[in-house]
Amino acid sequence: MEVSFLKRRSVLVLAAGLLLVLGACGGDDANGGAADEGSSSDGTPPQEIISAAAMATVEAGSARIASEQVSSVQGQELSTTLEGAVDLASGDSDSTLELSLPGQETQSSQLITKDSIAYIESGGFPGAPTDTEWISIDFAAVGAQMGLNLEAFRQNGAGQLAYLSEVTDIEEVGTETVRDAETTHYRFVTDLAALAENGPEELRPSYEQLMQITGAEEIPTQVWIDDDDLVRRIVTDLEIDQQGQQVAQQSTIEYFDFGVEVDVQAPPEKDTVDITELGGGGGAP
Repeated sequence: MEVSFLKRRSVLVLAAGLLLVLGACGGDDANGGAADEGSSSDGTPPQEIISAAAMATVEAGSARIASEQVSSVQGQELSTTLEGAVDLASGDSDSTLELSLPGQETQSSQLITKDSIAYIESGGFPGAPTDTEWISIDFAAVGAQMGLNLEAFRQNGAGQLAYLSEVTDIEEVGTETVRDAETTHYRFVTDLAALAENGPEELRPSYEQLMQITGAEEIPTQVWIDDDDLVRRIVTDLEIDQQGQQVAQQSTIEYFDFGVEVDVQAPPEKDTVDITELGGGGGAP
């Protein structure tokens, strides 16, 4: 696979990575749930613990966040990492972004997400225009290209948190420390087909489209929940068939320092150029 192919895909690859930030945050609580499977050590069904933790994490208001998405295609890897602070009510964030492509040095830049727009320092993004300080990606437009309602994900606290409402095959793995926090580690399967049928009504078409894009109805998922019922880490693994090529993708997101002050300001419009259309029109990323 040529590096040029990865460059051409980089806008939507980045969009998928940033969906960890955009989709993991936002207003309302998640509803629904799969049948309970077993109980925790205190007798609470694991499904109730997981759903309650998703709600409690959004209600915490803000947190520092660290995420990594690694995609492997034909033995080559590209990765996107983020570390910064996020408003868990609005999804607005201010982070440091690192983008790694095969055969190239890792590029680092500031990333700001405000409303449904991501702003990235142009010097850290391959192929970006060089005559402007910032580039922007409109996630509402990217979502429309992919058939996903990303703004509804933000408004419903969906993505990585709300989809915890439809899980099966729950296993309590044990206790582990995540960034100095004692947590309980759970492993389960996220049921996209159930979300498409029973999830928040405005998100059901998006889950249906996500199944079409990925070719998967289930996503192996792990979550670590602390003693305050806050989600500390989520890991998902996904295999996608894109244009006849198998893409293996692992995404990790961690939350810590809950309650941190977050004041996000978008860059001046005069210093920004919109590159959303570089993602192409329609289809999978």
